Amino acid sequence: MMNGLIRHFLVLLALGALLAACSAGDQQSASSLPVKGKAMPTFQMTTLDGKPVKSHAQFAGKVVILNVWATWCPPCRKEMPDLIRLSRLLPANKFAVIGLSVDNNADDLRTFIKEHHIPFPIFWDKGGKQVAAPVLGVFKYPETFVINRRGIYVDKIIGAFPWASPNIVGVLNYIYKTGHAPEPTKKGE
Repeated sequence: MMNGLIRHFLVLLALGALLAACSAGDQQSASSLPVKGKAMPTFQMTTLDGKPVKSHAQFAGKVVILNVWATWCPPCRKEMPDLIRLSRLLPANKFAVIGLSVDNNADDLRTFIKEHHIPFPIFWDKGGKQVAAPVLGVFKYPETFVINRRGIYVDKIIGAFPWASPNIVGVLNYIYKTGHAPEPTKKGE
């Protein structure tokens, strides 16, 4: 009986993980990944034109919402309209919504950007092999890093998220002012 319950729980847990995000490979050890409360690692991203861009040049002085995603990932596609709205809601001098696509085909990515009128910068990490996996430890999509204006990794959201909600905009403004996420409130407060 107990083994059946444990097996059922493990199946449900695995199914939940699959539904929450798209996966693309093996994971690496947690010891080399970005650490909450510490400086985000500096890395080089590539534009769709093949130009290299240093992450710190894009992130300097702004709260960054760094979304690692793919056009073939259903939760990523579901989340994109909210990221587009968020990028239009937040002042560009204080915030940056940035996409890092792990698509294998740049033409698919260009088509998606054009069809969806994505207004924020999208960088390309072909197959997630240069930045997403080795630097950020991202293997399930979407994953979104929130980085404060001093370059400190504040939080990470795994799976599609309602980025343009008033509550989230308020949290991002709080992070801009304080450098950290607000403490969760206790029930009844």
